[in-house]
Amino acid sequence: MVKQIKLTNSEKFSCEYIVNDRLISKSLDSKEHIFSVKELPCKVKINMNPYKVKPIVRIDDVMVNYGLAKITPWDHMLEFELDSNFFDQYFANIVESKIQYLNLEKDKAYKRLGHEDLSELVSKIERNIQ
Repeated sequence: MVKQIKLTNSEKFSCEYIVNDRLISKSLDSKEHIFSVKELPCKVKINMNPYKVKPIVRIDDVMVNYGLAKITPWDHMLEFELDSNFFDQYFANIVESKIQYLNLEKDKAYKRLGHEDLSELVSKIERNIQ
């Protein structure tokens, strides 16, 4: 469950944190801004000044890729949606991106990425341990 959004940049900037079209907080010029996520699902908008700032975004201290996290960067704002299974969706987007990049079928890509069903092997090991 997502609890925090952190933005960092090499230069100072200010933010307005807006959730579901309600202004939650404003933060003054700083290189780092931290916002608490109180409700899910939610639509997040973070207005930034000066314009054209592209900060590093961390969600629960995990640095995320704008495209894979479906963050829309505008000149003046970041816009994205969060829900309770954000990281499941983010991981699925990573896998889908790798499948497209490697130009493989899903089954072959999962094996190549080391993402395969090992439940049978685990059961066999558990039986041998007993």
